[in-house]
Amino acid sequence: MKLKKICAIFLTACMVMGTMTACGESKEKDAEAKGDGGTVKILTAVTGGKDEEEMELFVQKIEEAIGIDVEMEKPASDYSQVMMQKLSGGEKYDLIYVSASEYANLVEQEALKDITEYVKNSDILSNNIEQQEWEDITIDGKVYAGFNKKEVFRAVALNNTLLKQAGIDYKEIEPTMDGYYEVFKKMKETSQVKDFYPFDVILKETWDLQPWMAAAGLKTGVQLDENGKKYVPISTDAAAPVWEWFKKLYDEGLMDPGAFVDTTTDMREKMGASSQKIGCSVDWAAWIGLHNANAQTEGITEEEYEVVSLPGLKTPDGNYMLGKGGASLYAVPANAENVEGAIKVLEYFATQEGGELLSIGVEGYDYTKEGDTYTLTETGKAHGKDHGAPVPIYKDFKAPFGYNPGMEEALSYGEYASIEMTIPNEAEYKEIVGKWGIQIVKGEVSSEEGLANMRQELKERGVTEV
Repeated sequence: MKLKKICAIFLTACMVMGTMTACGESKEKDAEAKGDGGTVKILTAVTGGKDEEEMELFVQKIEEAIGIDVEMEKPASDYSQVMMQKLSGGEKYDLIYVSASEYANLVEQEALKDITEYVKNSDILSNNIEQQEWEDITIDGKVYAGFNKKEVFRAVALNNTLLKQAGIDYKEIEPTMDGYYEVFKKMKETSQVKDFYPFDVILKETWDLQPWMAAAGLKTGVQLDENGKKYVPISTDAAAPVWEWFKKLYDEGLMDPGAFVDTTTDMREKMGASSQKIGCSVDWAAWIGLHNANAQTEGITEEEYEVVSLPGLKTPDGNYMLGKGGASLYAVPANAENVEGAIKVLEYFATQEGGELLSIGVEGYDYTKEGDTYTLTETGKAHGKDHGAPVPIYKDFKAPFGYNPGMEEALSYGEYASIEMTIPNEAEYKEIVGKWGIQIVKGEVSSEEGLANMRQELKERGVTEV
């Protein structure tokens, strides 16, 4: 039985027997042994051990590093729902995992603690993390969270094996709508795969749109106009040529009809080595590497399957535009009881050692180390070098095993990436853009009508101001 469970049972027994004084003394002694730092309570989603045994070891490593007792709770499913239920029920945590949109919502609800001064006064948090990362999560001049990992960006993923079969060198693809159109036609003509579609885009996930909307020089997400008013660039008439390009691809059988209903998981399965039902999609840089790593794990050679990446279409001024991920964060709730302990955890995550724990896992369980040589165990191989942070937040992090094949190339496009504005009503933004975008692509409305309706609904539902 776990130590913390044993302690909990013991405390309950003390209450029943009316001996809370003795129990309190025991608790105080435990706190002293940990440097009187109390306990840091963490509610987590993606971060931590992959199984119960490893979760215990994961927590132990954090405790050893910071000298404070740590409790880490990881719901089995429906994390966001569980997190909101716990917060609304008054449960107290010192750190809670939140997405960028959840972060914005909780700040708006005054449910998080301002930790700006803690960050400024921490040499580790100030110096080990790039300033731009802090700027991305600053709301009205204040910071309410630290980082779980570095959010990278999405790039265009291409099945290079199918490109070679079509006689195409991916580095020579013309970065225009016409250039990619010709590539997709050749891939379709030469494919031997049943029900193959060269192109896929999840229209309800606006992340997928940025590399293509670059052709019109437009950023996805909610932006501010010259008067400081919120608007959605890809809902303007300037976006019409790109939406009509999507329609052209769909009409000619070059776009997977799954674009209207599929999830990102569906898209990845179609892109994967065991399927290869699509030849081009948009995905996170980490997933470009994971496609290749998963194939190698299955014994599939690079000649049989390889995913490569490109930055998409060029803007009118000859640049590229990629979407950087909204931050993956650990926020400090307003009712947190151990803020200083929470800061210590965030500091640890922003170090080489902490980054190794968050990526490759626990030494002795996921990997062994002899001198400077790291070796993955069979368990570590199965865990895919990701325990919540495939790319740790520490700016000088050195990946012990390097990155998965293809990921480094994808990461090289970072200069073209920027974050969308973090807005509380992100879900409504996606719903509205996806709904009208799908109708345009299907030909149910003209691009002019569809974009006008998109703008109207965005404004009516409070996503935009113009």
